Amino acid sequence: MGTINFDLNFWTLSGLVLNFVLALFVALSNRHKAATDELKAVKSDLHECIKDVETQVVEQGQRLAAIEADVENGITKEDLSAVYNRVNDTNKSISDQGKAIGYLEGTLKEITKGMERIDKHLIELLRK
Repeated sequence: MGTINFDLNFWTLSGLVLNFVLALFVALSNRHKAATDELKAVKSDLHECIKDVETQVVEQGQRLAAIEADVENGITKEDLSAVYNRVNDTNKSISDQGKAIGYLEGTLKEITKGMERIDKHLIELLRK
């Protein structure tokens, strides 16, 4: 077997160390650049999400303002009370009219019965 002769002098060792340091620097620099690019992408996505949330908050605020305006101009208890009073008055009026109609029906039945008696009596008189 042959022997390998390493002749290390100052310049060879310096070149080797310099190459190692340069390779280490490039690797760390690329790693830093990749991390920076990824951080920029995450930051950009975060800004887009924040803009979307801000837009949704503005839309919800507009909807809430519209609902509040509707509530302020909406029906109140007093309005419903007036409607209920009118319904109750109408119901009472219809009930009173129903009683009057019932009274008239009873009166008309009695008149009809009286007329039938008179007819029977007249028919009996004519037969004699």
